[in-house]
Amino acid sequence: MKNQPLEKELSILLPAYNEAAQIKPCIHAVEVALQTFCKSYEIIVSEDGSTDGTDKIVAALAKSNPNLVLLHSPLRLGKGRAIKNAVNAARGRYIAFMDVDLATDLVCLPKLYEVVKSQGGMAIGSRHIKGSKVQRQPMRTLFSLSYNIFVRVLFFDGVRDHQCGFKVMSQSTANVVLGGSFSDGYFFDTEMIIWCKRLGYPVTEVAVTWREKNKGGSKVNPARDSRKIAWDMLMFRFNRQKTSLK
Repeated sequence: MKNQPLEKELSILLPAYNEAAQIKPCIHAVEVALQTFCKSYEIIVSEDGSTDGTDKIVAALAKSNPNLVLLHSPLRLGKGRAIKNAVNAARGRYIAFMDVDLATDLVCLPKLYEVVKSQGGMAIGSRHIKGSKVQRQPMRTLFSLSYNIFVRVLFFDGVRDHQCGFKVMSQSTANVVLGGSFSDGYFFDTEMIIWCKRLGYPVTEVAVTWREKNKGGSKVNPARDSRKIAWDMLMFRFNRQKTSLK
């Protein structure tokens, strides 16, 4: 993946699709949190074919905020591709990405950041390890637990939470890990973790405080998306030996 000059300490990546209602308070909250522990940062909103004016809101904010960058796509690319584009544009030595709804409390960000600075590899927010505090609908918790058990059985990676959208890694690790990934959908998070483990980078789960947002309006629908996620998972499992990363 193409590298930009590393002029910042930390790049925050926010993949965004139709987030007009919450993108402005999200950016404000992220910036307030960053200012408590990081002096050099950027916030990259990788806007993904929105139809509700998300891109226009971010573009207007960026005019007066030199730390805010908008990447606009006129077409829907998928969360994975949006993140890959943001990584390619990032100028931070370290990269963090999170969901715009900020379900994971931002107080957890410095913990993941320090883990990666001291241990390398990837730090991931985890809702399924001791110390985590989670508020979530029971059916979504059941779906998440079932999915993660299935992934551990299929790939033997030992990770307990593959899909919490709250992760930190170095720029160099991100370029290697994402350089060979194929998924642009919701399997993207899982694929990235598996590649990281297979390439010998440490993956550290960090307990987080997580509260479900957008109840009833989540972009991930277990009934609708589980078949596609399962298909991506099986395709990766049985075709990984044909990819550039082995």
